[in-house]
Amino acid sequence: MWNAELYGKFGKERLQPTLDLLARVDTMNPKRILDVGCGSGLSTAPLVSHWHDAEITGADKSEEMLAVARKTLPEVTFVRFDCSKPLDGLGRFDLVFSNAFIQWIKNHEEFFKNAYSVLNKGGALAIQIPMFDDMPASRAVSDAEHIFPANFLDIDDERHLLHTRQEYYDIANGVFGNALMWQTDYYHKMDSHENILEFLKGSALRPYMERLDAGQQEAFLDRVLSNLKNAYPPEKDGSLLFTFRRLFLVCFKK
Repeated sequence: MWNAELYGKFGKERLQPTLDLLARVDTMNPKRILDVGCGSGLSTAPLVSHWHDAEITGADKSEEMLAVARKTLPEVTFVRFDCSKPLDGLGRFDLVFSNAFIQWIKNHEEFFKNAYSVLNKGGALAIQIPMFDDMPASRAVSDAEHIFPANFLDIDDERHLLHTRQEYYDIANGVFGNALMWQTDYYHKMDSHENILEFLKGSALRPYMERLDAGQQEAFLDRVLSNLKNAYPPEKDGSLLFTFRRLFLVCFKK
């Protein structure tokens, strides 16, 4: 289960990729926008601010996240919906916006096709993907799996599922016939390794925590923390640079 409060603890760090993705489509004038995997509305708020007159729908599976979104952005229509399924039931849109969502579903090519099917001609899919497997933090987590191997036998079905950059380009180009793609490394200055762990608890560690009881969770997190201390040595000023790599794609329906 998603924890909206924990996820929002590092809202500033999670918001910047949304703003950077929005900047690549900000000259559009969409009448209807779909925010896929909108969560607590963190990615939806900039869309509302930029396109005051647009009809915006946010869709997500987590009722806890949606409750926060509805309270924060009452002018937006938020619906509980499994966005790994076909999106046709949500209507037609000029912009499908997807910030840090696709890694939680299995069939990424199918998602691109689903987004294409609900876009009006000239509409765009704007998507941001955390490339978590490229990061030392990913290894810090996976290397801790061995302390409870029976609990994590099929964890790959639930944790981040990612393709390579070339594969994403081929998927996007195959569906849309065009793809603008770029990658950004975000350097988050953290005060402690415990803060990096807290960041991960809001997203990447969620599937692991759901498989462990309270005692196991403590032991697992201690091991992850130890791994993080080895993966992220302090800088000269004593701070920690937590590098988070994200991939972006913008595709237009001709």
